[in-house]
Amino acid sequence: MSSRYAVGIDLGTTHTVVASARNDGTCLAEILPISQIVAPGQVEALPLFPSALFALVGGEHAEDTFGDAPWILGDYARRRGAEVPGRLVASSKSWLAHSGVDRESAILPWGLDEGSDPVAKISPIDAASRLLRHVAHVWDSAHPGSPLASQNVVLTVPASFDEVARALTVRAAERAGITAALLEEPQAAFYDWMARAGPSAVAALADSTGGEALVLVVDVGGGTTDVSLIRARSDGRVERVAVGPHLLLGGDNMDLALARICEDRLIGAGQDDRLDVAHYAQLALGCRAAKEKLLSDDPPEDVAVALLGRGSGLVGAARRTRLGRSEVEDIVLDGFFPNVDADARPQRSRGALVAFGLPYERDVAITRHIAAFVARHLPTGVYPNAVLFNGGVFRAGRIAARVLETMARWRGGAAVHRLADSDPELGVARGAVAFALARIGHGTRLGGGSARAYFVGVDSDDRRDRAVCVVPRGAEEGAVHRVTGRTFELGVGRRVRFELFASDEADANVGDVVDIEGESFARLNPIAANIEGTTSEVRVELEGELTAVGTLGLAVAVVDADPPRRFELAFELRAASPSSRPPALEPSKVPSGKLQQALELIDRTFGKPRSDATGREAKDLVRELTRVLGERQDWTLEVNRMLFDGLVPNARGRRRSADHERVFWLLAGYCVRPGFGHPLDSSRATTLGRLFDERLSFPSEMRGWQQFWIAWRRTAAGLDERVQTAIRDYADAHLAPAAAGIKRPKKPALSLDDALVTCASLERVDAARRAQLGSWILERTWTERDPRLWAALGRLGARVPAYASAHHVVAVAVAERWLDHLLREKWESLPTAIGAALAMARRTGDRSRDVSERVAREVDKRLSAVGVDGERLRAVREVVEVDAVERQEFYGETLPLGLRLID
Repeated sequence: MSSRYAVGIDLGTTHTVVASARNDGTCLAEILPISQIVAPGQVEALPLFPSALFALVGGEHAEDTFGDAPWILGDYARRRGAEVPGRLVASSKSWLAHSGVDRESAILPWGLDEGSDPVAKISPIDAASRLLRHVAHVWDSAHPGSPLASQNVVLTVPASFDEVARALTVRAAERAGITAALLEEPQAAFYDWMARAGPSAVAALADSTGGEALVLVVDVGGGTTDVSLIRARSDGRVERVAVGPHLLLGGDNMDLALARICEDRLIGAGQDDRLDVAHYAQLALGCRAAKEKLLSDDPPEDVAVALLGRGSGLVGAARRTRLGRSEVEDIVLDGFFPNVDADARPQRSRGALVAFGLPYERDVAITRHIAAFVARHLPTGVYPNAVLFNGGVFRAGRIAARVLETMARWRGGAAVHRLADSDPELGVARGAVAFALARIGHGTRLGGGSARAYFVGVDSDDRRDRAVCVVPRGAEEGAVHRVTGRTFELGVGRRVRFELFASDEADANVGDVVDIEGESFARLNPIAANIEGTTSEVRVELEGELTAVGTLGLAVAVVDADPPRRFELAFELRAASPSSRPPALEPSKVPSGKLQQALELIDRTFGKPRSDATGREAKDLVRELTRVLGERQDWTLEVNRMLFDGLVPNARGRRRSADHERVFWLLAGYCVRPGFGHPLDSSRATTLGRLFDERLSFPSEMRGWQQFWIAWRRTAAGLDERVQTAIRDYADAHLAPAAAGIKRPKKPALSLDDALVTCASLERVDAARRAQLGSWILERTWTERDPRLWAALGRLGARVPAYASAHHVVAVAVAERWLDHLLREKWESLPTAIGAALAMARRTGDRSRDVSERVAREVDKRLSAVGVDGERLRAVREVVEVDAVERQEFYGETLPLGLRLID
C-alpha cells in the first residue's frame, strides 16, 4: 500500500503529539487530535496526548475503547495518577535512556513501597509501545484505507539519546506496528521554523546577522534538555554543527524542586518523616500543574497544591499548601537559568534536588550546560547570534528573557536574534512532518551529517585504549564507509564483540587509529556477532554507516570470499554490567611458549587420559601453573581467559576424582572472574552456567563444595537472572530455616556458609527473594556472631548494586529493619558491621532506595563513634559516586590485571 501522508510523532516525556500532511508537499502540517478517555465514560479528541499510563487494579473497569487494558492512557490516566499514588507510569521516555536499569523488564511504576497494593507493572519499552499503539489506533480510525503502518512516519527523539535509547525507541515503534525514521527534536523545531517562515527565511536570517547565523536551538522538555548548533548561510544552506550531551534535566526536575519545598511546608522543615515515593510523585504532579498555571501568559498570584490521603476519606485527609507566582519564577530562574558568564561550567557537587529513580543531572543550571556546550564547539570569543526556543518551559516570558540576557552578556551586550517560536508543545511534531517531506524532495534539508564520529576498538601493543574510525563526523545518512587498507582477524563459529566509541570532537578520517582518552570519547554499548565458517578465523574489512535512525550501522565484509560474504552486526542492548568497562586487553607479559606450556598442563590434567599420567596431575596443577606463569595475582585478564578456554572444553575430565573436581572449579571461577571484562565473557558465562545443574560428582567432599560455591560467587556478575535464580532454587532448600516451609533434602549440601555468601552476591535475583534470604540470615544473627552473616546482609541490603539493575535493590523498609537490628549489635566483635552499615545506609539520591533521615542519622552517629573517617561517612550524608576501589571490594579479591571498573 503506497504512502499518502507524512506523519510526525513527538513521543514526549510529558505529552505525545501527532501531526501530518499530504506527501505531495502542498500544505503545512496539521495536528491530529488524539481521542482519549478524559473522564469515566467520556472520550474526547485533544491535541495533546499525555504520555501517562494508569494501572487498573482489582475489580476496576474502564471502557477499553482503544485496547489499552489493563491500563488507561492519556488525560484521564494523568488525572487519576494525581489522585491515587503509586499507579501512574509517567516520564517513561526518560527511562529508555537509563542504562542503570533493565529497560526491557517490567519496572514501572518505580519504587512502590513494600506492602503497596499490587499493580500491573510495565517495562519502559512496552510503555512507549503502548502509547504508540494507541496513536496508531486513533490514526487508523481517522484514515480508513491509509493505515499508519504504511505512511511516511518520522518519530522524534532527544538529540542526546545514545544508540541504545534510539534502538529501543525504534523497537517500541515496531511493536506498535510502525516503521519510522528518527529525527532529533531540536532539528525538528528548526524544520518547523523553516516551514512556517517560508523558503526565503534562511537567507534573510543569515543576512540579518551579518551573512551567517549561528543558531542555538534550546529545547527544554519534560525529561531532557537538548542543545544543538545550526549554521544558516545567506545562500539558503543550513547545516547542523554540533549536538549537546545527554542531559536528563527538564521540567520534571523543576517539579521535583517545587515538590521538595511543598513537602517541607506540609510536613515541617527539618522533620525526619518524608513522603513515601508514591505520595511524593503525587505531590510532584500537583506542583507541575501549579507551575504550568503560574508560568502561563496570564497567571494568578498563587495556586493551591493539595496532597490527598489514602482510602475513602481522600478529601478530608488532604493537606494543602500554596505556591506563589514570583516564588516559582525565582526558583526556576535562579536554580535552572542563572545568569552566568561564558566560562561557566557545570558543577560536580550534588544539588538539593532528590532524584526520583532516574539519574538526573547533578547541576540543574541549564545555562551553565549551554555555556559549556558553546565553548566546546565554537572558537574562543565566538558565540551564537540567534536562538530558537522549544519546550513548554519557554511559555514563561521571564525564562526566555533570562536566556537571551545571558547569551547577550557573552556577546558583550550585543543582542541575540530570537527566532519566532510557535506553540512549543506542537512544533516538534510539525517539524517532523517537514523533515519527512524534505526527505522526499519537498523542502530544505539540514546538512552537516553525523554530529559524531564513530570508532571500533582495536588491540594495542602498548596497553593504551585505541580505536579505528569507521564513520567520520559529517557523514551523510546511508553513505557506506569501508575501512580499506586495514584488515582484521575475526573469530568464526563463536560469539565475538566489538567495542565502540563516539566523539563529537575528534576529526578523524575513516581508517585513522586514535587514542581513546579524555571526556571527548563516549563508550557505547558493544556490537556483537556470531559468524559461521569452516575455519577458526577469517580476515575481514569493516564497513560503517550512519543509519536512517541516526545510529551506527556496522558490518564486516570477508576478504577474498567467493561468493562475497557480508554480515550486519547488531547492538547489544543489555550491557554485561552497568559498571563494567571492557578494556582493550592488556598484552600478556608471558611468552607464548609459556602460555602453550600452561595449556598443555591443563590438557594433561583434564583432557584424554594418558598412559604416562602419574595420578598427581590434578593435585599439582595449580602449583605447576604458578611455576610456569608466575604468581596467580599477576596473571592478566587475557591469560586468565586463555586458561579458561583451555579448561572448559574438557569439563568432563573433572569427574575423574575429587581432586580433579575441586581444581576444576577453583580454576574455572578464578579464570573467568568477575564474569565480564573480555569481549567473549558473555558466552563464557553462559557455557559455565550450563554446568550448575550437574552439581558435583563427589558430593561428600567438603573442599569440592567450597570451590564449587566460590566459583559461582566469583562469576556472579556475568550470570544472567535465569542462572542466578536456578542457583537460589537449589541453595534455598539447604539454607532456609525449618519454619520457611521449604522441603529440605535428606542430606544437606556441604559448605553451606560458602553457599550463603554466594547467594548474597546474586544481585539479579528478584528483590523479594533477596529480602527473604536476608530474613533467614537475620534470624541466625540472633544466636550466632559469625561476621559473615552481616557481610551477607550488607550485600543483600546495599542501596547501590555492584553490577545489577537498580530495580533489584531490596525495599527501603527491609533495609531499615536490618539496620535497626545491626545498630543494636556490639560492633567491636563484628568486623563486618561497618561495611554492612555503609552499604545499607548509602545515599543514592533516589527516594525509593534511600533510608529515612532518622535511620541515616543513627547510622552516621554510630559510624562516627567507632572512628570511621569523614570521607567514608560522606557516602551516608550525601550522594557520592561509588569508586572503583569500592566496587572491587564487593568481589572480595583482586580482579584480573587489565580489568577496569567505572561508573
